[in-house]
Amino acid sequence: MDGNSTAPNRLKDPRTIARKYQLDLCKRAVEENIIVYLGTGCGKTHIAVLLMYELGHLIRKPSKSICIFLAPTVPLVRQQAMVIESSTDFKVHCHYGSQKNLKDHDDWNKEMDQSEVLVMTPQILLQNLRHCFIRMDLVALLIFDECHHAQAQTRHPYAQIMREFYKTKGDGSKRPRVFGMTASPIIGKGGTDLSNYTKCINSLENLLDAKVCSVDDELELEGFVASPDIKVYFYGPLFCTASSLTFAYSKKLEDIKVQCISMLKDKLCDFRECQNQIKLLHRLHDNIIFCLEQIGLFGAIRAARKADMPETEIASINNDNFLIDQYLTKALSILIGDLFDGNNDVDSLTIGALEEPFFSNKLAVLVGILASYRLQATAKCIIFVKRIIVAKSLAYILGSLESLTFWKCEFLVGCHGGKESMSRGKMNTVVERFSSGEVNLLVATNVAEEGLDIQTCCLVVRFDLPETVASFIQSRGRARMTISKYVFLVERGNEGEGKLLNDFMASEDIMNKEITSRTSNETFDDLEEVNYKVNSTGASINTGCSVSLLHRYCDKLPRDKYFTPSPKFYYIDDLNGTICRIILPPNAPLRQVDGLPCSSKDEAKRNACLKACKELHERGALTDYLLPDINSQRKIGPATHHSEYNSNSIEDESSREELYEMLVPAALRRSWSNDDTNINLHFYYIRFVPKPKDRQYRMFGLFIKNPLPQEAESLKVDLHLTHGRIVETTLTHQGMTTFDKEEIMLAQNFQEMFLKIILDRSEFYSDLVPLGKCNASQDCSSKSYLLLPVIEQLYEGQKMIDWTTVRHCLTSPAFIDVSATFENAPCCTSDKLQLLNGSVNKADVVNSLVFTPHNNLFFFVDGILYETNANSCYKGTECESYAEYYRDRFHVKLSYPEQPFLKAKRLFVCRNLLHNRVQANTEARELVEHFVELPPELCSLKIVGFSKDIGSTLSLLPSLMHRMENLLVAIELKEVLSSSFPEASEIRADCILEALTTEKCLERLSLERFEVLGDSFLKYAVARHSFLTYEAYDEGQLTRRRSSIVNNSNLYELAIAKKLQVYIRDELFDPTQFYALGRPCKMVCNIDTESVIHQRENENLNIAAEGHNFRCTKSHHWLHRKTIADVVEALVGAFLVESGFKAAIAFLRWIGISADFDVSNIYRVWESSNSNLSLISNINVNELEEILGYTFRCKGLLLQAFVHASYNKHSGGCYQKLEFLGDAVLEYLITSYLYSVFPELKPGQITDLRSITVNNNSFANVAVWRSLHKYLMKDARSLDEAINKFESFVPLPDLEKDLIEEPACPKVLGDIVESCVGAVLLDTGFNLKIVWSLMLSLLRPVLDFSSFQINPLRELRELCQYFNFAMRLPDPVKVGGDYCVKVETDVKDEHLMFTSTNKSSKTARRMAAQEALSMLKARGYKLKSKPLEDIVQSAKKERPKLIGYDEEPIVIDNLDSIPLEKLQIQTTEETPHSLGLEKANDASTLNCSGNPCSSRMELTRADTSESCNGNNGQIQQTMSDYVEISGTSPGGNHTETTGTLAHKTAKSRLMEICATNHWRDPLFECCKEEGPSHLKMFTYKVAVEVQHESSVCLECFSEPKPQKKAAQDHAAEGALWYLKHIGMLGHNARHDG
Repeated sequence: MDGNSTAPNRLKDPRTIARKYQLDLCKRAVEENIIVYLGTGCGKTHIAVLLMYELGHLIRKPSKSICIFLAPTVPLVRQQAMVIESSTDFKVHCHYGSQKNLKDHDDWNKEMDQSEVLVMTPQILLQNLRHCFIRMDLVALLIFDECHHAQAQTRHPYAQIMREFYKTKGDGSKRPRVFGMTASPIIGKGGTDLSNYTKCINSLENLLDAKVCSVDDELELEGFVASPDIKVYFYGPLFCTASSLTFAYSKKLEDIKVQCISMLKDKLCDFRECQNQIKLLHRLHDNIIFCLEQIGLFGAIRAARKADMPETEIASINNDNFLIDQYLTKALSILIGDLFDGNNDVDSLTIGALEEPFFSNKLAVLVGILASYRLQATAKCIIFVKRIIVAKSLAYILGSLESLTFWKCEFLVGCHGGKESMSRGKMNTVVERFSSGEVNLLVATNVAEEGLDIQTCCLVVRFDLPETVASFIQSRGRARMTISKYVFLVERGNEGEGKLLNDFMASEDIMNKEITSRTSNETFDDLEEVNYKVNSTGASINTGCSVSLLHRYCDKLPRDKYFTPSPKFYYIDDLNGTICRIILPPNAPLRQVDGLPCSSKDEAKRNACLKACKELHERGALTDYLLPDINSQRKIGPATHHSEYNSNSIEDESSREELYEMLVPAALRRSWSNDDTNINLHFYYIRFVPKPKDRQYRMFGLFIKNPLPQEAESLKVDLHLTHGRIVETTLTHQGMTTFDKEEIMLAQNFQEMFLKIILDRSEFYSDLVPLGKCNASQDCSSKSYLLLPVIEQLYEGQKMIDWTTVRHCLTSPAFIDVSATFENAPCCTSDKLQLLNGSVNKADVVNSLVFTPHNNLFFFVDGILYETNANSCYKGTECESYAEYYRDRFHVKLSYPEQPFLKAKRLFVCRNLLHNRVQANTEARELVEHFVELPPELCSLKIVGFSKDIGSTLSLLPSLMHRMENLLVAIELKEVLSSSFPEASEIRADCILEALTTEKCLERLSLERFEVLGDSFLKYAVARHSFLTYEAYDEGQLTRRRSSIVNNSNLYELAIAKKLQVYIRDELFDPTQFYALGRPCKMVCNIDTESVIHQRENENLNIAAEGHNFRCTKSHHWLHRKTIADVVEALVGAFLVESGFKAAIAFLRWIGISADFDVSNIYRVWESSNSNLSLISNINVNELEEILGYTFRCKGLLLQAFVHASYNKHSGGCYQKLEFLGDAVLEYLITSYLYSVFPELKPGQITDLRSITVNNNSFANVAVWRSLHKYLMKDARSLDEAINKFESFVPLPDLEKDLIEEPACPKVLGDIVESCVGAVLLDTGFNLKIVWSLMLSLLRPVLDFSSFQINPLRELRELCQYFNFAMRLPDPVKVGGDYCVKVETDVKDEHLMFTSTNKSSKTARRMAAQEALSMLKARGYKLKSKPLEDIVQSAKKERPKLIGYDEEPIVIDNLDSIPLEKLQIQTTEETPHSLGLEKANDASTLNCSGNPCSSRMELTRADTSESCNGNNGQIQQTMSDYVEISGTSPGGNHTETTGTLAHKTAKSRLMEICATNHWRDPLFECCKEEGPSHLKMFTYKVAVEVQHESSVCLECFSEPKPQKKAAQDHAAEGALWYLKHIGMLGHNARHDG
């Protein structure tokens, strides 16, 4: 509805159903920011709707401001959006996580322009505010649902939105109206401490800048709100005595867990993998124990069943899940075996007695409640639990009980609970089923506490007690019926649970009192965040989101199946606090970042991440919107094309067409119509040389006002006739020719005459044809030139206009009424012939044009056949005469049987002679002219003196002038380019014309070969520029940036901006559409007629058949967008072939593509490659250089070319960016090779050959043949296995390969070939001659094309298209570890299906396609075209040539002499030895109290990588865990680190070791206290439960110490000493004393 419409026109008014207290609160909300505190069901949302209605003038369109409604969960977002839509007529859109998010600023601007109310989760708003996609000053009303989440001391999105984007606005800035809704303004556990309530409420008001408001009169609410009865049920306590079955099961499960952990440590060498599996095992074990204690034996069994385990998570740990399976199997055998007599099918057993150990006391009480509670048929119940596994197990058990068949049970858990969570769609389905009554018992986690509005819910059971006051109030609010109950299950005798419950029930009264009269103004301290803001965009981040942003950045880095990029965190104890050190993946532009000292690890981590994000932005790895994604779309100004023809639908760019004008060359446009005196025109003699010489052509001349450019004068055109015959055509300038007014009129009439006769001959059907009505002033779109017959003077040899022929033709019967001069009476004298229009002299008939009305044909009369007349035998017969033939065939009686016949040649049909209709190698042969015999009496004389040699010449002129026009267009483009960059003057105009002419023109020249070459060079030039210019971009960003530049859409926009489309020739020449002076175009095109003339018959077809050939006065034609983009690439190729790299790069610069680079960037790359030199001992560099045939100056480049991203033990990078560069240069070099070696191959065939050569499989074979894979540095066992399998497969004979399954080709093998080439390219300073030689040597096995590996899928698709067979490719199906792939095709009426399996879906599909292809070929279905292999073997071959390279390589003899001012050297902090760096200089020694000592600091990792000790198989911690670093600490103190756990206390170290190994926390106990009160001495004992092969309890005692802390540390030191000596700390962990 229009935003300007008045209120009465709006259909929905929420005030009509509003309650009085809702209107009162809304009125207050209009005046100030408020927080509405009302219980669940009081209609808080309707108050928000009323507020929107009252402030509608601020948010209704066309206003730019909007209302944003925030809800903390997705179900709430959807629910509230539906409420707003049903209550108002606002334009409501909702956004939440599972939707396809809008990606950039423009998308959100469009969304806000179309919306009046946006309902979303707060995280989406927070992200868009931070990245400045949404601005706070455009928000008129900001509504917080469940606003109690906005806590001052938390980083909840509510709090961060207000802190970062509301509070920071100045007093004069526009702020939105804030409206909050909550059923509990506090979240905590409550209690009787009034100060805590006061602080919570004050902090909430302070953060939201609003006042808490409620309804004073509670009686007013009682009529609307249900208040459930609170009931408490007690269950018997769990007695885990040694004699109880529950205790026995727990003990056995604990033993199994310890055994599995011991086996796991013995098997796995990788520490991180081991820790991940231990963590998973602990979680599984803890879930089973918890279910055993809380639910009973049946619950534990359900928790242990694989069907309810997160199998995908288990399988994700490198498929080494056998120990997890073993644990679960043993656990199930213990839980099931004794009690169920070995029956493993528990699901088939009937659940009987509700007693321990089958059911816990707690579950028995719950079952009793449900069994006794049946108020009404529509009743519904929600049971709240804490854990997902409990919800699943409990729902299954309750649904299986025969006594509870009334209850139809389902569980509901969140979608963010990891692998055990529920999908968003499943959640919505469960809620809908619960709402509809299909399910009436819901076992849910806290995900159902907020926003689940089920009016018929009458029973809410807290199986697990709530943890906060908000949880208590929210879950109670789910009981919505008038008569309902809120039930708690409390353990009898548990004082803690009883006190917690009492505190919750007392909390509401306390809150109400505090809201009415506040006892203090105290608030909680706000979190202090460090911010970083980009001034250009306003985007900002802080320590609150820095960790997630850094992880998001790393997640966007390139990855493969063997490497997942992620940051690694180390923590350093500094004198001023804890410092976090971040090690980023090898493919990131930063490798190490150290944060500032902070009070905790969490703050240190956030601080370091913020610093890393800041540096990434400064380097360009993050955009100015602080996002890791680069903007792939270039923003070009509005194109000068007919936008009204743009399709608004989303379609393939390559099939999209638009209407454009074609340029008419200026040389042909200058008219002489305004000249009053004699007219001087340039005269160009047109010379025709037929091959073979089987025809005579009349000499003609071209007369034009402006002189032709020199390249046009030298035009040479081969005009193609039938049977391979050609006519070579050239021009010769003959100087100037003067025309008087009479002569110019004669010339124009003559041209009009012959254009009519060859193109519009139907006008000559009438007796009189008018001439002279079309002149230059009327013919505004025609080209102003004349084509006239010329003769050569006998003595002087000069050419001159044959005015005699011109006048003779123009005085013919067709143009002058000469009936009086004809003798109508029959006359058969010797010098006259009787024609249809009278008696005519024989001399006038010969060499003239006649018309035969009986068949509407025109003929040239070449002579008189005196020996043939009507009585002569008709040719080919012996008895029938011509008279009889004409009588029988045409019903014509010949009246003059004795009159001699005419020897005539039929007037030609004008054809496109630029199209060669035969193969290039067809031998031309003479063609005898065909003549017919005509009775003169059937002929009407039309044009006298219009001989057949004139006709032969006229048949050539339209095609000649069409080529001339196209060449002049190319010359004009060359002039435009030459005025912009001088290199353009070196290219020939005919090469430009070739680049402008598409294959659709069907001429002997087309852009395709140039386009193939230009495309590859464009990618190389852009890749080189991007690599050197964008230092911080990773390989993925570089690839996306290159794609955004070289894609068709961008090239199209650039071409349109330069108006290249007007030069393009994209239509087959149709002589009927040939217009010149004397034959104007009749399709007058203007604004009113344009859409009618060029309308499309079918928008879905590529071209409208008729409309395509309509030529208008503006020379409009339809062009595909891809065609325009192809022309850009073809022009690049033309410049490359004709002028070289420099000219091609100059053209790219002109079109708007940056391809230049700063030489200093190469110096920077050379210098930065030195960071890889620490790896020089890892491989044999000399041996590798010998294989490559090149000696590197920068050894670091060679080393980097062989570093896989999984290898993270050095401070340098990986090969990915070098591979990006090498891929681009190899594609160009191989294209250049194919272009030069096979000059006669079609562009499509060159592309096919290139795809065979430039692919990962070919390069992978080269890597194995050259043994390059042996030098690859990697840290992934699965990659080793894949390479070994492929290496073993490659050398096998073909027959043996056919018998086994082909292993997947590791992409890394092809990558290192490309990275090697990229490294050589950089090391040579972009000397392509050296790289060319390397390529020829390295890729010799694939460049000889001895074996063709054409993709069978592509070949099958082409075969099916050729025979019109249907072909389908269903999605691959994962079966176990393999992919099952099908290829289906319908051959006539038979359905064929081919199936293959492989670990790689691509390989499987290729195998299935090959099987299908073989069967179809066996049945005789083959393409008629020759196979590519045969074409290549028979093709003409030339020497390979590097095309276009004319650059000077950057040479530097001494790398040490690189000018420092040209370098941008990255200073790198000290990096752990695990990264392969050299150890720093010897550390200084500090003197503490006169004693020399070394101060130490410890660096630990959050997630560590371990190595395997081959002697004893124990897990040994490597340098990744305790790293020795010497030098200056980040805190500024010059310190030495020794790798020990030095700065941390022994107690802290022991606690961390227990946590790392998933042991129970160590227990410290003061076992002795002695001495007087002022000299107390304490002795402590520490107990550590060591879980290895068996569970061992270690106890260590301290010496008596004067402080308790010192005694605890001393006892811990003893425990550490023991753990070290039994091998549990690893060889790097050392302990002093």
